[in-house]
Amino acid sequence: MTNQQIDKKRTKQVRIDTGIHKLAKVEAAKSGETIRSLTEYGLGIVLGIDKRKSGDKDGHSINK
Repeated sequence: MTNQQIDKKRTKQVRIDTGIHKLAKVEAAKSGETIRSLTEYGLGIVLGIDKRKSGDKDGHSINK
């Protein structure tokens, strides 16, 4: 019997709290980025990945 609930999607949803969403929305608007790109960049920082140093074509610009 095979599992028919295999998730073959390439993207995932992330639930965040309302306050964080509001902060992300404001930062995205100020920086001209999307919430998705900010989230991916932030996860990259946490995981120790810096795409800008490895030639990221998006060139995220977070001012911290």
